[in-house]
Amino acid sequence: MTVKRKMQGVFLTLLFICVAGGLCACQKAEKTDSKSEKELPKIKIGVDILKPFFYVDENGEYAGIDAEIAKEACKRAGYEPKFTDIEWGDRDEYLEKGDVDCLWSAFSEDRREDKYLWTESYLEDNLRVIVDSQCPSKSLEDYQGPGGIAVRSGSKAEEILLEDSKSDDSKTDYIYSCSTFEMAQTAFIKGYADALACNEIVLQKILDDNPEMYRYLDGTLMTVHLGVAFKKEENNAYWGKINAAIEEMKQDGTISKIAEKYGCSVSESNGGGLDGDK
Repeated sequence: MTVKRKMQGVFLTLLFICVAGGLCACQKAEKTDSKSEKELPKIKIGVDILKPFFYVDENGEYAGIDAEIAKEACKRAGYEPKFTDIEWGDRDEYLEKGDVDCLWSAFSEDRREDKYLWTESYLEDNLRVIVDSQCPSKSLEDYQGPGGIAVRSGSKAEEILLEDSKSDDSKTDYIYSCSTFEMAQTAFIKGYADALACNEIVLQKILDDNPEMYRYLDGTLMTVHLGVAFKKEENNAYWGKINAAIEEMKQDGTISKIAEKYGCSVSESNGGGLDGDK
């Protein structure tokens, strides 16, 4: 064998070693990345579709004010969010069984302070009622619509209206409860109910899309404080980190920026209240 052929053999051997070494390094990196991704602990978040807080976009991904706040809070807390659509009226059963680790879908802590382990409130909003523009009633006090007010089952609006109906026999058929807000909205639009109650920022989007058809009744049902609800237990594994992330996001303006992205401004004067584009 000539010297030239020997040199070619050495070169090819070295080349093979380098290529093989590089492939091994890449495979090792891929395995490491895959392993670290799998090791990221998941948090199961119970949600309900309520645009613009939570909805599925054209790409099949969860989007909305709460969806983005949840994703960023989980990222900072070191969790991977796993969103689970639940029947909102059965939310306590999902939480108790461990099917979800928390409830996060424009959920208000008002009058529920002792029922769950709550994070710090991250937004405020008003509960209001809209009606057809031809409705003779001007305010909540003089509303006498025969079709009743459509609401999402298990919502704070439903709770308030049910309490109101108990104190006034004339309002026995006042509430038109639906399992989802989408069904409540459909009932209102189709005329099965002649009013619709929900968070103001949700209703504002409906008014923006139909400016001549609907309007608000004067007054509010309640100003609510939105937070994340966990099962009330000692040493909850998730609450501390998520709560700290939300506090940090409030301080650095992240929550305000997310709200503004969806056409809402956060008023500093009312402690994080949402103002719709009106």
